[in-house]
Amino acid sequence: MIGAVLLVLVAAAGGTAASYLFDREAPAYARVATGVVVGLTVLAFSAFATAWLLGSLGATSLAIGTFVAAVPLLVLRRPAIRAMVAADVAVSRERLAAGIRRPTLSTIVTVAYVVALAAGVWLVADRTFFHAADGLYIGNVNNLGDLPYHVQITASFAYGENFPPQNPVFAGSGFSYHYIADFVAAIFVAAGADLVGGILLVSVIFSAALLPLIHRWARDLTGKPAAARLTPLILVFSGGLGWLTLFDQARQGENGIVAAFADGDARYTMAYEGILRFGNAVTALLIPQRGLLLGMCLAVIVLTLLWRHLDEPDPAPRPTSARGWLARIAAEPRMLAAGLMTGILPIVHVHTFAVVLGTAFFIGVLFREWRMGRWWPWVVYVITTLLIAGPVAFVTARGSQANVGSFVGFELGWDRGQSDPLTFWLVNAGVFIPLLVIGLVLAYQGRLGSRKLLLYTLPFVIWFIVPNVLRLAPWLWDNIKVLIYWWLGAAPLVALVLARMWEDRSRALKLYAVGLAVVLMAAGALDVARASIGPEYQEFDADGIAFSAAVREQTEPEAVVLTAPVFNSPVFLTGRRIFMGYAGFLWANGLAYTDREVDLRAIYAGEPGAEELLRRHGIAYVVLGPQERREVSANEAYFADFPVAAEVGEYRLYAVPGE
Repeated sequence: MIGAVLLVLVAAAGGTAASYLFDREAPAYARVATGVVVGLTVLAFSAFATAWLLGSLGATSLAIGTFVAAVPLLVLRRPAIRAMVAADVAVSRERLAAGIRRPTLSTIVTVAYVVALAAGVWLVADRTFFHAADGLYIGNVNNLGDLPYHVQITASFAYGENFPPQNPVFAGSGFSYHYIADFVAAIFVAAGADLVGGILLVSVIFSAALLPLIHRWARDLTGKPAAARLTPLILVFSGGLGWLTLFDQARQGENGIVAAFADGDARYTMAYEGILRFGNAVTALLIPQRGLLLGMCLAVIVLTLLWRHLDEPDPAPRPTSARGWLARIAAEPRMLAAGLMTGILPIVHVHTFAVVLGTAFFIGVLFREWRMGRWWPWVVYVITTLLIAGPVAFVTARGSQANVGSFVGFELGWDRGQSDPLTFWLVNAGVFIPLLVIGLVLAYQGRLGSRKLLLYTLPFVIWFIVPNVLRLAPWLWDNIKVLIYWWLGAAPLVALVLARMWEDRSRALKLYAVGLAVVLMAAGALDVARASIGPEYQEFDADGIAFSAAVREQTEPEAVVLTAPVFNSPVFLTGRRIFMGYAGFLWANGLAYTDREVDLRAIYAGEPGAEELLRRHGIAYVVLGPQERREVSANEAYFADFPVAAEVGEYRLYAVPGE
């Protein structure tokens, strides 16, 4: 783990140094958060390219990736950059010393706020994936199916020499899913962490970076410290009116609200049945959908750069030569950096890429950036984005067997079942929508400052409309990956409305603001608390873990293994390629798996022609364990003559004869 932490520190230092080139106005806390995200992203992409060339993720790939991530430290040779660093350090030291010598109420509130957020990040991240005496567990039931898939992807890079990349739960097919966040975890594993530690580091680091990035972004947008502090909380505790069900549980249990929560296992933002579908941002998205966590960090950085660009004065006369254009871009690299970060998003999180590029387009239109002298930075942004995104998208989808048509379709009303749209969204979003409408009206009237925030917020409303009209993934619920950006983009305006109410002289209005904030965040807070201190769910038992170690030792890294199509096969811990994984994974990725499932069941049944199917599909090993006996009714007599390559408890690994 020490090696992984050292990689993080080097990458963070390089990314922080690079931020002085494109974000000179950033406060120190946001600069460090930006540096962590940018530095680890540079490390990941450079190590990924090297590992692809070498065929494995090893010491050479890590060394080259670390070197590239550290290169931006060379900007410290510039006197102007060193002066900015010295100024930031001096300001930070002065504020820290003043806070210690003369603590004020504001200082105490700030410290308590930061400590509470840090503790929350750790509690949630630490229960993402953890060891127990009898196996590996999770603490967030929404992650039950997602986490093993991400574990398998991470292990395939760290242990399975998965280069060029292919989907490790559908051997022979390229990815139709973004995977760089899992590759970051694989880097940590290659640097000395185990799978649990690598996944923990990704959760902690990017969660800890996202919150200050959102705080700085909201501070820039609203100009209000209170609104800036509220905005991350509105995202973290997103939810609707599901908290009201807690009172029903308390009434039925007759032991009070606290006991009803402690003794139950209900979720208050998303239920398997019923009207609640807009899951909490943390428990339903940022932890299970690991690519979204990194994608949102990059998105907030880009959205901040776009906002800062809008503050730029009208530029000098248009250059008349190519050298003049290059000089202007070098002097104002903000939009170039924004384009680079947007361009890599297809392999980080494809829905985030569509949202960020679309939002930038609408912001440019609403702010009339096509005016003389204002258009050229947007051209730089768009060209940079497309030049990067094209090759990145090609690499991401290379060799994929996914049906592209399954990702888009007309679907009026997002996952609302039989509920009418108005009731559905009032229950799932609670007071967020009324507060947003109030904020838009007040901003239009100029009562929340200038109308600039109104124009900036309007594009995010599109990310509410589109997912309610179109299906954007094979599984309709996955539209939430776009809907969450509506919530994020509108959160600063909602926070500003609450902050203005709090600033009013009326005590009643202050209490009303507090009440609205509680109602807004109660459901999400309950779900986050449940994920932090609630029940534990086993993913892999102790025998399965021991079996996975034996499989890694006895098989080749690129071997194709036949298992039952379940979501948590212990083979996922090995990084070996699975002939066919869980059908839910494959369907959500647009993969046609029915023919493979027929062949899989024929092999396990020992039907005539099973040997030919094993050879045709290049299957080198077959697992026979509790899941295979339960899910596919494996014919154990058929495999009796196969050589046993590994055996632990009820798990056996058979080598396919002739392989």
